[in-house]
Amino acid sequence: MKVVVTGGSRGIGKALVERFVKDGHMVCTCSRSEENLRALWEELGCTDRLMFKGCDVGNRYSAKEFISFCKDRMQEFHVLINNAGILGLRQSIENYPEDVWEEVIRINLNGVFYITKYAIPFMKDGGVIINFSSGAGKKPAPYWGAYAVSKFGIEGFSLLLAEELKHRDIRVYAFNPGATRTEMRALAYPYENPNTLKLPEKVADFITKLLNLRPPSGSIDFYE
Repeated sequence: MKVVVTGGSRGIGKALVERFVKDGHMVCTCSRSEENLRALWEELGCTDRLMFKGCDVGNRYSAKEFISFCKDRMQEFHVLINNAGILGLRQSIENYPEDVWEEVIRINLNGVFYITKYAIPFMKDGGVIINFSSGAGKKPAPYWGAYAVSKFGIEGFSLLLAEELKHRDIRVYAFNPGATRTEMRALAYPYENPNTLKLPEKVADFITKLLNLRPPSGSIDFYE
């Protein structure tokens, strides 16, 4: 299987890359820090199953270069996982800084659009696209600002995309991983005990099962 994962240098993205590589799949991943990706590649034994490139997914030219890089090395993709994202600020709309708003929307929503748009021509019929969502994108989440709005956008984008790709039997999921022990979660809830949260590896296990079970396109939550 050939898999593209954005934001693969840490958190859930890193756990996914590690899982797919260890299961024998080919993986192409990106991060804004190519240095962190190289460190991961070395951790995994400098395997030829992992290819990586620095990329700012919210920049259309950078996103297109990354997908071209993946295509040159894998030719086609069975799975695309749009995991890259940022939190921004937890702040009221009235007081939300405009530059932070634009940056969050640029990465969390525009970035998913760019990566997906450029990847679709190389997706195998019968493939899977997973777009990371959040509980904050399913019902009103006051003071989550641009992050919540971006995830509402991901939910709608995924539903739209599923209909457009139905004729190719490409399933599209808006995936909410639930509370997970990541740096982003710690930023959002600085007083929360991280030991009460599931590890990113559990999310990777769930996604592996999801790919095997292949439920219909839709919105999926993982609250375990």
